[in-house]
Amino acid sequence: MKMWIQVQGHDDDDEYSDAATYEVLAGGVLKVTSGNDIHLYSPAHWQEVIIDTRPAVQRDKQVQELDEDLKWQ
Repeated sequence: MKMWIQVQGHDDDDEYSDAATYEVLAGGVLKVTSGNDIHLYSPAHWQEVIIDTRPAVQRDKQVQELDEDLKWQ
């Protein structure tokens, strides 16, 4: 599972690896645990969470295919 969090006012999404876990706490606070780090996102700041549950091998294969298509063009 790979996770991206869109944060208000930031151009780049926060990205977390396959080992990260998440939980929505009371009041809408988003808690992300990644390794020894805990990240808390206020509901006023996080806008969208995208979670890709495909196995890493399948995700990497799709990225490689997209790269090959871009090189061809």
